[in-house]
Amino acid sequence: METAILLGIPSSYGARLRNALDSQGGLPAAWSLLFVPAPKKNPEINIGTVRQACHIADKHQSPHILGFSTQQHRSEFAAKIVQYFRFRWCDQLVGHLSSLATPNPGPFLERLAADLAEEEQWSARIKPIDMGSPLLLPECSFSAGGGHKSLWRHARSYGDEANIEGAAKAVREFERAYLRKQEHYQWIDDRDLIFGRNGARHADAPFPRGWKFSYRLPDGFHYDIMHLEKRKFSITDIGGALHATAANGHINMDPHGYVRG
Repeated sequence: METAILLGIPSSYGARLRNALDSQGGLPAAWSLLFVPAPKKNPEINIGTVRQACHIADKHQSPHILGFSTQQHRSEFAAKIVQYFRFRWCDQLVGHLSSLATPNPGPFLERLAADLAEEEQWSARIKPIDMGSPLLLPECSFSAGGGHKSLWRHARSYGDEANIEGAAKAVREFERAYLRKQEHYQWIDDRDLIFGRNGARHADAPFPRGWKFSYRLPDGFHYDIMHLEKRKFSITDIGGALHATAANGHINMDPHGYVRG
């Protein structure tokens, strides 16, 4: 079941949306709908509603957070979501909100249906389904060249179903470039660093770092990073700090680029 969490929609429109859906036969069968209302009368979000949306997402198998906001500096709030959960701004839906207050809510419902159809395709084709997805690799630390650097950006894109095709192609090409056969298939980056995913698990990550691309990470999951030729190496974490090893050493790093003990 896919779960759409509408973040920042004014509460009065939320009630109208439910009534409109009831009169039109409801949501597509694959979907459930939840609301985190705007703190005021206009479409907007704040740090409190962002946290609320993330905690709601944590309770569902395949959450999608749909943001409603006319705020100028909204990107700082989105940054606290997109690292963990599928997120999109719904500017066209904001533009159609007024139709919910009329006898013809069709413009809003049609746009919502189109957005959910795209999100369903994203879940089916792009969202990680297991630990083997390249999207789980730490973007800040895995050295990838050329267009492969854009893998994660492609996977976060939205607004056109062509984006789904582009992201699926990016995943396939990344796998061809970096999933290499040693004793078994492993991720090996341009610096010949192995990102092994089958090592012993350590302590669970703090919330919401147990999620990436709306995929719930297995408890304690991380990468054991080592050099293919067992040489010493250094690697940069999510905060920009440099971590170095001696020859034959390794570093434990979670999918978000945090070094684990």
